[in-house]
Amino acid sequence: RRQQPQPQQPQQQPRAPVMQQPPQQQSRDIPMAEPVGVPQQIRMGGAFQRSMFQRSDFAKSGSNWEIVGEDSQVLVVKLGSGEEVMCEPGGMLTKGSGTEPTVNMGDCGLGCKRCCCAGESCFRVLWKSGGNGDVVTITPYFPAKVVPLDLDKHSGLRIKKKAWLATIGRKTEFDVETAPSCATACCAGQGVFISKITGSGTTFLALGGTVVQKELKDGEELVLEQSSLVAWAPTVRMDVIRAGGACVMCCGGMGLFQTRVTGPGLVIIQSMSFEKARQAYMAAMMGAKPSGGIDIPIS
Repeated sequence: RRQQPQPQQPQQQPRAPVMQQPPQQQSRDIPMAEPVGVPQQIRMGGAFQRSMFQRSDFAKSGSNWEIVGEDSQVLVVKLGSGEEVMCEPGGMLTKGSGTEPTVNMGDCGLGCKRCCCAGESCFRVLWKSGGNGDVVTITPYFPAKVVPLDLDKHSGLRIKKKAWLATIGRKTEFDVETAPSCATACCAGQGVFISKITGSGTTFLALGGTVVQKELKDGEELVLEQSSLVAWAPTVRMDVIRAGGACVMCCGGMGLFQTRVTGPGLVIIQSMSFEKARQAYMAAMMGAKPSGGIDIPIS
């Protein structure tokens, strides 16, 4: 039998190599990205089962001020003619050429009470604009976030020592009050005397780490680390409880007592207080070499 000739398959043409085009250079006409402003802070509330935190309503800018930076922020204030901003001594970072500083105590008695009882500075520095459009930048005394508060809504707020940063204008007054009990005065981390801020307008606080706020309901309790409480409403009650049993108090790293706040009212908390950061720095210094160097692990 004759074998039927097999049909020849068409030969595949070799594919031409694909030439990779060099990446196009970015046009010089594209503007550079603007610097990212202050990130949204977070608060506890609402959908607490799904997520522990929510975005907060802390503003990052106003009509004549803006908060700039990420973790270590500064307050930028644009002053009109004759306007002024009040801040702690040493808080100025930059100022316009037409801005002149003055120092006052507000009231001699209150200044002495702030200095001797509350651990605050006796003086306040006022930066007054001599022209129109002078800019003053103010920075906290340690790496911190700047949090604005509307005193028209939160007048009478109790604040932690050294938490106040600045106020636009002079419509802010400071006073001190004694702690509600001896246990609170000795063990709550706020001291015997507590600062109280009243007035109107916008004031600014300096807080370290992540900023958390919570609006406590009537009778609702919140237990927190002593140095983390920064500000609370006058309706909030504060006391202390034991951190736990004997082993927890000795070995748990939380100390003997913890702070407890009871609503109703607003509480504002920081995750990295100045005391906690200082303790971490001191621990690093205690592990330093005799020559003065510090062991830094490099991965």
